Amino acid sequence: MNFEQAKALRIQQWHATLDDHDFRMQNPEAYRSCLLSESSRLAEERLIDRIEQFDMDELANSAYWLAVEELQLTMVLYHTASHYNLVARDGAPDLGTIQQSTFSERSEGQRIRPYDAKVYRQGETLKLIYNAAPTTGVIEGLLLTLDDGRQFDLVETARMIQGVVHIPIEDPDVYRWLVDAVQIARENRNLVLMKKTQAILGVGAICSMFDVSGPIRYPRRLHAV
Repeated sequence: MNFEQAKALRIQQWHATLDDHDFRMQNPEAYRSCLLSESSRLAEERLIDRIEQFDMDELANSAYWLAVEELQLTMVLYHTASHYNLVARDGAPDLGTIQQSTFSERSEGQRIRPYDAKVYRQGETLKLIYNAAPTTGVIEGLLLTLDDGRQFDLVETARMIQGVVHIPIEDPDVYRWLVDAVQIARENRNLVLMKKTQAILGVGAICSMFDVSGPIRYPRRLHAV
């Protein structure tokens, strides 16, 4: 394989990654990082020049931000780092709780097992699989449907963010302020600020002060662990 063939193959592989819709939507951060790293390697190996690298990076960044904006408009998705109450749609008692993909049934007495089921991803499907029973369920969005037809809404009660469990804060004024902060960060392509605010906004745990160079700080009355 000569130089031109090697160059064409590597660039073709880069474009294949750029066009990988599933990768882009499932993990935008890794998608963007992969593309930028590969274009940097291509430039270091002199397979492309710096102008070509700049153009490729612009394509990668544009695709990344498009994915971020699309994800903002899509349905709410299940988060493996979240805690949920499983609320029955027919008015029956709650089924139990899911904490970071580990399910525990609602129980009035002493528990025999530390947990009863776990959430697993099988291809594109999220399934709740019991340990010692044939019961299974499928999670679509934030709705669990068991194989007997019963349905339960997953109501998020907390989310772990960077090792700290946060609970929602119900303060509409502060929440609107955070929504504005996220919008400004998105419009100005401020990735650092957006990453810090987006995760907090998702669970509704509201921060009181932003420091782009350091961690998000919380006032004592708003910070729940």
